[in-house]
Amino acid sequence: MNPEFQRQLYLEYSPARLLGIPMVLGIMFTLSFFLDDHRLGTATANTAMVLFMLISLLWGARQTIDSILEEYRERTWDTQRLSALGPWEMVWGKLFGSTSMVWYAGALCLMMYCLAKDDSAALSALIFYSVCAALLVQSIGLLMGLLAVQRDQDQTNSNSLFVIVVIALLAVTPWLMGIANITPYSLQYTNQNWYGMQLNSHQFHQISLLLALFWGGIGNYRLMTQELGIRTLPWVWLCFCLFLMIYLGGFIPSGFFSMSLAAFSVFSALTYLGMLVERQDAMRIKRLTSYFIAGNWRRCGEEIPLWWLSYLLCIPAAMILSFSDNPITQFGASFHIYPLAVLLILLRDCSIYLYFAYGKNPQRAMSLTLLTGVLLYGVMPGIFTAIGQNQLAAWFFPLWADSTIGAVSSSALQVIFIVHVTFKRWKSST
Repeated sequence: MNPEFQRQLYLEYSPARLLGIPMVLGIMFTLSFFLDDHRLGTATANTAMVLFMLISLLWGARQTIDSILEEYRERTWDTQRLSALGPWEMVWGKLFGSTSMVWYAGALCLMMYCLAKDDSAALSALIFYSVCAALLVQSIGLLMGLLAVQRDQDQTNSNSLFVIVVIALLAVTPWLMGIANITPYSLQYTNQNWYGMQLNSHQFHQISLLLALFWGGIGNYRLMTQELGIRTLPWVWLCFCLFLMIYLGGFIPSGFFSMSLAAFSVFSALTYLGMLVERQDAMRIKRLTSYFIAGNWRRCGEEIPLWWLSYLLCIPAAMILSFSDNPITQFGASFHIYPLAVLLILLRDCSIYLYFAYGKNPQRAMSLTLLTGVLLYGVMPGIFTAIGQNQLAAWFFPLWADSTIGAVSSSALQVIFIVHVTFKRWKSST
């Protein structure tokens, strides 16, 4: 048996929990039984589903987050990193071991739901969606725990991460409650348009959920390899970028620009994401430069930041959109989409984040970048627009410019200035 999984079982299981969980759930289901006129009916089924969501999503995500952060706070994380366990054993041992009692309680809730539900034709689909959604949220919790340890070595707080999990729960709950009301007719005849193909909606959603679980597991594995000091090339990130481009591109109406628009949108979003999920260390760029000068290309691939790759993939898509006739340019009387200007704004925002990350308090890089973004995107353009100086407003928010040349010019000047001051700070910090 996996030693990490076995250790988590020892930590989670106790006679009090094994007896207490069925007793508490039994009391709740007894109340719903009386509300259903002494039978297992709608009230019992709804109670079982709500309890399953609360237990598997909230408690489960909290357990996976704490399986990492508690180790770090108790100073046992470094010992685990030096053990003989590989990244995959660590990932699935923590993911399933820390949530063993969660699934014990969740299984009781699902069993009661199956007994109380009148229509049994769609039960298999419901159980599939419920279990996969819970696994996905728990996998995201483990992912966030690993990111917290990787990026914030001084102040690791699970409460802030748990807030994000609550938001995810609020997003998933209406979907799961809708799934609870599915019928055999809807399972068979509801269609999803993807790349012009009419696919069975529920089969498409099931495959999408399995793919999300797959990438969640791959992400956890990739982060765990970094924590264990195993050097890897960024093939996983590149494959994830291409997968999202292909997957999301199927929902855009077909046309010449549809794939380019999907690529531009996905790669831009992943550039921001890649910037945030990695620790931005000034010495990393210095090592990358040294490897590049020495011609050590494998080490260059291991050190290259993920956001660089996403940004490089974004450039061809921006070029295609810029030099082709597409309907995304005009969004309104004053707001425009200029792909080249957006590309430069993307570089400007990342440079601003790096400027603060290379400072004395890198933990504040996110908050300071958000504050700067509020000034650049909202406050300063709003002030100049209010006094009738729209041209000056466009210098702060180039997408308000009346022409591509004006937007690109103002974006380029901002990039030159920000990159210059960021380079000076990088030199001083190395």
